[in-house]
This record gives sequence, C-alpha cells and structure tokens, in this order.
Amino acid sequence: MHPIRLGLVGYGKIAQDQHVPAILANPQFELVAVATLGQPCPDVANFSSLAELLGTGPQVDAIAFCTPPQGRFALVQQALDAGKHVLVEKPPCSTLGEAMALVDDVETAGVTGLFAWHSRFAPGVQTAKDWLVGKTLKQVRVEWKEQVRKWHPGQTWIWQAGGLGVFDPGINALSIVTDLLPGSLFVESAALSVPDNCQSPIAADLKIRGAGPVEVLAEFDFDHSDNELWRIELHCEEGTLRLDSGGAQVSLDGVAQRVSEEGEYPAMYRYFAQLIADRQSDLDLQPLRIVADSFFVGSKQTVAAFHE
Repeated sequence: MHPIRLGLVGYGKIAQDQHVPAILANPQFELVAVATLGQPCPDVANFSSLAELLGTGPQVDAIAFCTPPQGRFALVQQALDAGKHVLVEKPPCSTLGEAMALVDDVETAGVTGLFAWHSRFAPGVQTAKDWLVGKTLKQVRVEWKEQVRKWHPGQTWIWQAGGLGVFDPGINALSIVTDLLPGSLFVESAALSVPDNCQSPIAADLKIRGAGPVEVLAEFDFDHSDNELWRIELHCEEGTLRLDSGGAQVSLDGVAQRVSEEGEYPAMYRYFAQLIADRQSDLDLQPLRIVADSFFVGSKQTVAAFHE
C-alpha cells in the first residue's frame, strides 16, 4: 500500500515541534508539500498558499491544518472542495457554527475528517477510560496551569477575538474530560479573567455538570510561572485516579501506573491513517461547545494588562 501523500498548511511552532516529527516517523504518510508564509519546511516543496499548493504543487491525498483558528474555516473548505481528507488542529474553528458547518461539509465531500483533539491520545487517557468502567464517579477536578510566554511566545492571535486565550490550552483538558465522560456536559458557571488589553481570558474557573451527581471543577491559568500543572483527578467511590503531565502519567490512589510511551501526535496520526483506511471521520464538537458555553454564561472581570 502506498503512503498517504500529505500536505501541511501552517508551519509554526506546533507544526515544527509536533506534526512534522510525527508525520516523518510514520511510514503510512509521506509529507510532500507545505503551505506557509513563514520560514520554509526543509526537504519538502513549499508554497505561499493552500491555493498555490493545490493548483501547482504535487498531488496530495490529505491535508493537515496547523494555522490559527481564525480564518481556518475557508481553508479547510478549499481542501474539501478539492476532495482531500483533512486533519484540523484544535480548536477546529474560531466559532462553533463554522465547526458545525465543517462536519456537514466533510460528509458531503465523502472524505475523512479528524478534529485533532491531540490530548485524547495521551497514553494515560485510555488507561483512565478502562479504569472508569464499573466505577461510581463522583467528581472530576482539573488544574491546567501553564506559562503562555513559554508555549506561545509572540503569538498575538491568542489574545484576539476568536483566539480563545486560556482556553487554547484549557480545551486540551476539556477534550480529555469529554472523552472520559461521553455523556452530555453542561457549563453551570464560568468566571473569566480578561486582561485590560486583550479580548480573550488569561484565566478561568468553570463548574460543569455531568450525568447524575458528577460535577467537574476546572481551574485554568495561562500566566502560571512556577510548577506548571496539567492534572485531572477522577474521584470515585472505589478510589482516585490522577492524570498528570497532560495525561502522560497515571497514578491510582497515589501509586504510579505503567502506560505506553507513544506520544500524543504519533498516536493521533496513526488514528488518522486508520480513519482514512476505514473511510470514517471523527469530528467531535463537545470540547469547543463547552468553551462556547463558557463565554456565553461566563461572568467577566478585567485584570491587569498582559505584556510579553
């Protein structure tokens, strides 16, 4: 079987650090073209736009999108109109309406689509899903606190309308929670802290209601300088399971558990290849809906201006 010929749109930090290494390490894919306005990707054909890549570049079967969510909708539509399979980085679009439209567009095009909630592929997530079977879940606590200057230096789009602010990393935690709790989740309250010079929050506290007595309490902080924390605790009557380092580590009642050493993005691309082979799609909207609901019902307070 020939490798899936892949084009990449956007060659920023996430593409350089995660996507390209995962693609190059997977024999199921061949990276043949990149569309970018920034520095070129080495050892591959580079183009200044997706239109140029599709019009004059090498033949591609699928396209992965790593651009900021603002403006991504139209780009993905271009790829779908050309009959290409699509992998779309999180969050898939800057609005829920655009993402919902893409779900319909993928089906109409008859291709494979994947909304790439990469944190769901952290090695500990499946361990947690398996452990939850038959357990009585009472509460989920999320602490997702990191330093934006470290992970997104100079990326001003994050603070603009549609950039999501702290929800850019926070949606990773929500993608795990919604995978572990597959039923509907509803935002009861959200407290959003918005810097004076930004349009998106730098911190947020959420209270989310799940099925039955389950509650989800989430604390997000994008200006956390010391002891960065990506933790989810599952409190059950039968014990407590904790995911640390974004799901890379698992402990059960304080005892570390063994997990796979495969990284999130290699696992995600392996899944994308399988979806293409099976002619299936995975276009879950629940993490983005929870973020949208948080903006909808959230109370907002203005805090000190953010500066790099």
